[in-house]
Amino acid sequence: MSQAWTIFGTGAHARKVAHCALRAGDSVVAFVDENPAARSPLPGVPVSTAAAWAASAANGGVLFVAIGRAEVRRRVMDDAAGLGWRLPPLLHPMASVAPDAVLGEGTLVAAGAVVEGGACIGRGAIVDIGVLVDHDAVVADFCHLRPGQVCPAGSTWAA
Repeated sequence: MSQAWTIFGTGAHARKVAHCALRAGDSVVAFVDENPAARSPLPGVPVSTAAAWAASAANGGVLFVAIGRAEVRRRVMDDAAGLGWRLPPLLHPMASVAPDAVLGEGTLVAAGAVVEGGACIGRGAIVDIGVLVDHDAVVADFCHLRPGQVCPAGSTWAA
């Protein structure tokens, strides 16, 4: 089922997230940024200020927080959840995720990443391009696995 995403952030990570959503057949309806001078990473998609975003209740809208810094990502996700936003994981269509892997809310699984059976990816984690998460590995909340990183079977990764 297609989703209409609002993306919090306007930097390079937000552009990657937007392309992931579009490749998955979803749409991007808006970006949000705390910087009032921020520009949209996608032509024709508007940018709202964080103040305007917070003032308008989400009413179950779909949001992805595309901020690289873990502490900021955590703060914005907590605020968004309090406002009623849904924060589902986002998977690039060229990622491979086992049906019994667990993905926390607001997790990105980027192109070429592999998440094997029994793996558990925490809330707000970034499983970047080409990452391999072997079976039964655990990735902590807000952890960023860098491009090409390998997480062996049964290992634990912290932010």
